[in-house]
Amino acid sequence: MTLVARAARAWVELWDRREPATALAVVRILVGLCLLGDLLQVAWLDLVTAAWAPPPDGLGHGAGARPWVVRWLGAGPGTAHTLWWAATAAAAALTLGLATRVAAVAVVLLSAQLAMISPDGDRGIDAVLRAVTLVLACSSCHTRWSVDAAVRRAVGRPFPALVPAWPRYLLVAQMVWIYFSGGHNKTMPEWTPVGDFAALGRVLSDPHFARFDPDWVPAVFPLPACATAVTMLFEWGAPLLLLVLWYEATAERPGRLRRWCVRLRVRWIWIATGVLFHLGIALTLRLGVFPWGMLALYPVLLRADELVRLEGWLRRRLGGGAAQAGPAGGSSPPAGGSSPPAGAAAGASSGTGPS
Repeated sequence: MTLVARAARAWVELWDRREPATALAVVRILVGLCLLGDLLQVAWLDLVTAAWAPPPDGLGHGAGARPWVVRWLGAGPGTAHTLWWAATAAAAALTLGLATRVAAVAVVLLSAQLAMISPDGDRGIDAVLRAVTLVLACSSCHTRWSVDAAVRRAVGRPFPALVPAWPRYLLVAQMVWIYFSGGHNKTMPEWTPVGDFAALGRVLSDPHFARFDPDWVPAVFPLPACATAVTMLFEWGAPLLLLVLWYEATAERPGRLRRWCVRLRVRWIWIATGVLFHLGIALTLRLGVFPWGMLALYPVLLRADELVRLEGWLRRRLGGGAAQAGPAGGSSPPAGGSSPPAGAAAGASSGTGPS
């Protein structure tokens, strides 16, 4: 077999892998909760009109460009509230897994309309969650822990146990790009040794963003500077996560660096660093749904076998006894039926990336 043929075969096997839908289902639920919580907070603060109605009622100056919802419903507070209700219903349906793909597409379209009406209110995390939800719409995230899956089981047509893994791979790649591009966009000297890594110390002292009085910041010096340096290393080094995932998925191959990455659990160190990073943001800064929206993506970094063990542990803790958690909420392939394509077993077991 020629090099080109081997490369083409490996490429097809990579994108045709199957694995349990657990990670995608958890991401769907967490992303839906983030979207739903964000919209409910806007309503609780009575900001629907202020955020999305056109002037003079609100800041929705983008309504002048007449996006399709304005052309259909007109510009005014009523349209803003109609959009809010529709987006909230779509986010709730996405969380529950009710007509999941339709709900996901609706979330993307409605969020985009809100962004067009009020471009100054559209944050980076809003764009991220739109992109994630679009990937979820193309995935089988609805085959686990969803109303859709319950209906299919009730009518005797459960979803298959293994689903395509490529949407999870795309979400991993998106996470890597978000962090890496975030590091590249931190160009101020305060993010570097030139500025004494003072960036986080200054942000924590800014009353616009900080949750607490800044008097505590000098008392814990140099922790903010160390946190700034670790943030830059974490974001600039994000592409190395792909190498770590590759090493874990091919742990049986020789190589000293591969062996040490697996032995030292570098993937878990990276995950722990990111989780602490975002929890620290949520605790000390007022950045809205950003830290929770990013944390909602972290389940894609877990292996399929890890998620199965975690689900089994949760079932036992919640009273499921010794019941074993299956790999997915659907059915197994029938005896004598079609088997997963080449590479599916590896994708279901190693789970975190290509092998």
